[in-house]
Amino acid sequence: MKKDLFKSVVIVFGLLLFVVVALWVYSRYSEIRTAVMEKKKAETVGFVKSRASALAVPEIFTAGDVHRQRHLFQSFFDAIRSPELIGIKILDRNLVVVWSNISELAGRRSVENRAAREALAGAGEFGNEQPIHTRFPESRFDELSQTYVPIFDAQGGLVGVVEVFQPSRWLQEEIRSQFQNTALPVGAFMLIGYGALVILLRILMAPKSLGVGENPI
Repeated sequence: MKKDLFKSVVIVFGLLLFVVVALWVYSRYSEIRTAVMEKKKAETVGFVKSRASALAVPEIFTAGDVHRQRHLFQSFFDAIRSPELIGIKILDRNLVVVWSNISELAGRRSVENRAAREALAGAGEFGNEQPIHTRFPESRFDELSQTYVPIFDAQGGLVGVVEVFQPSRWLQEEIRSQFQNTALPVGAFMLIGYGALVILLRILMAPKSLGVGENPI
């Protein structure tokens, strides 16, 4: 009877511990992912803005001098390009792509792009999309992240938006690293605690040996 009770208690505690650990791990992973993405977005917005002074002129977006416009945009992209930043789109205030290193995107309009519209309101935005590999032949990543950076002139007027494409592998590696360093040790500690609890319960529920002269009844 005690043996059956012991098994029931161990199973119930095991299930409860599993549910608690699973909920905690999920919550912790979500927190880490959000924090890493927000940090990456802030870093990207700051990086792009610090190098976008040459673009902060409304006249550049009007295409009065197409040759100069293309030269400036290409020079800007060359200055920020890296293995972590493989493509950009530059949009005017009407969300028309005035330049991109992906030539087939030039001239397109992104009115349905919520993140781009919100970037026009002055806030950096972040999103994800599945890449078309023909646009990025040098990339073999499963997913790209996009950051939308609003560009303002000297008077604080919005002149356009830079949409930045970055391989999401860098984000995933950072998320995985932080998760392994913080969540897994806690999960291991909980499992060790469960094992200790099982041993304790077994000791407490074990039949007591009779002393000399004691009656078992």
